[in-house]
Parts: sequence; C-alpha cells; structure tokens
Amino acid sequence: MPAIETGDIFHWTSGAGHIGMAFDEKSVIHAQMKGNFHLDTDQQSSGGQMSYLSDTPGMQIYRPPWDKLGGGADAKKAELRRVAELISRRAEYGAYRAVRLLLGSSTFGPGAVTRLRKYRDRLAANAQPIIKTVTCSEAVIITYQLAFPLSEAPFFIRLDGAHAMPGTVGTWVRSNGWAKIKS
Repeated sequence: MPAIETGDIFHWTSGAGHIGMAFDEKSVIHAQMKGNFHLDTDQQSSGGQMSYLSDTPGMQIYRPPWDKLGGGADAKKAELRRVAELISRRAEYGAYRAVRLLLGSSTFGPGAVTRLRKYRDRLAANAQPIIKTVTCSEAVIITYQLAFPLSEAPFFIRLDGAHAMPGTVGTWVRSNGWAKIKS
C-alpha cells in the first residue's frame, strides 16, 4: 500500500461507515463520539501488537488528483492541515447531527451554500468555533470546502456535509477522479 498523504480520505465501509482524512503521513483526523474531531496516529499499539488504521479491514483510501494542481499541491495540503486543525480546536461530535444525516439531501444546495458562507466568514475573522458540532463526513467535507474554492473541482467536495453519509462521500470521490489507493 502507498504511504498516506495529507488529504487522503479514509472510508471505513463496515456498518454505517466512517470517514477520516490523512492529516499528514503519520496521522488521521476524524470525528467520533469519543474524541470529537481529533488526530489519531496511523500506527496503533494494543497489547504489544502494532497495527495501522490505514490497514483496517474494510478500509478504502482515496487520494485527490494532486497533479491537476501543478506545483500548488504542497500549499493546498498545508491549507487542508491548517483548516482541519482550526476546526478541531472546538468542534464536537454531534450525535443529533448523525441522525440528521438520514434526513434531507446530500446535494450541495442553498442550505449548504448558506452554512459554508457562515463557516468561511468565521474562518476569515479567525473566530472560534468555525463549526460547533460535526459528524465524521461533515468534518472532512467542510475541511475541503474551506480549503478550496467552489470552482476548484474535483477538490471542492460538492456535497452537503450536513446530510452526506460516509458511503455518499466514498461514492462522490470515486466518481470525481480520486484514485483508490487501498481497497
């Protein structure tokens, strides 16, 4: 398996699924009820045994087509890390938001545009929290939406994070030219 890179999207496919994002080559940022939106190292130790989150059975990892940015990929990866770190300072996992995923449409429509505008205003003003409560999918989607302009496809994830299930994110990245680097 290739080494993970900033921006790789981790899709745990078991159960209802789960979404995370490689923060750097050694850690993953994701939202869970236990730990809110937080960093975990890819390398884990349990009972004297070493394992990797990226090797979890049922895990799929997708990489954005960084080559489409030419020489700007490193700057965009740095922006993803910056935005993810700012969101993680105060965002809490919202169990009620997880239920809300089942209601409404994951289409990037007027409601998503309004919320994104509010988050962008908070980011520009350096106001905290940028977003108060998140689900795993929403945290990753919003991180990408704040780091990339709407016009920068396929990096701007055109989904409504408030209603996008993990499987929906997996389907979106697959259908928008992201490379599957782990099945």
